[in-house]
Amino acid sequence: MIRKAGITDLDFMIQIDLKDEGVTTSDSLKTEEELKEHSSKIMRYVVEEDRGAFIFEDEESKKRIGLIMYSIVNRDGKYPWKTIFQELDRSLFQEDGRFLEIFQLWVAPEYRRSGIATKLKLKLEELAKTNNVNLIYTHTEEKNKHVIELNEKLGYRKVRRGPIWDEVVRVSLIKQLQ
Repeated sequence: MIRKAGITDLDFMIQIDLKDEGVTTSDSLKTEEELKEHSSKIMRYVVEEDRGAFIFEDEESKKRIGLIMYSIVNRDGKYPWKTIFQELDRSLFQEDGRFLEIFQLWVAPEYRRSGIATKLKLKLEELAKTNNVNLIYTHTEEKNKHVIELNEKLGYRKVRRGPIWDEVVRVSLIKQLQ
């Protein structure tokens, strides 16, 4: 069962984001201040209007076994962090520049390759359409070939390959919705 994440899911969402599974990290959060800042960042996916998250929950046990976090952002916006949005052809984006960016996608290891990630991504497509957004953006490290294959199977196409904010090579993919 897929449901919208709420404030009671915040600790779970923070824990999943800190796992950094499938991600190369150069450092980890060490200080209490860094952990506090991280918690505030993840809280935005629960409380802000243009951000959100969906939880995939086992119907019987109520165990959270999947998570997808997203933002509706603007390609033309100014960001305090490194992005590659301006590198992508402007004509890929709708006139107002808005698109949906996947921030985090996670499925519990024992449930992977069972269709949960697909269901969560399809839920985001519904949300995008409801919000009059016609493009979804995601990226993953080049080494995550199974993630790239899943995205391509769902209609995403590669639009960029290279580092973004560090030296790690990432593949950026988009899906244009009808």
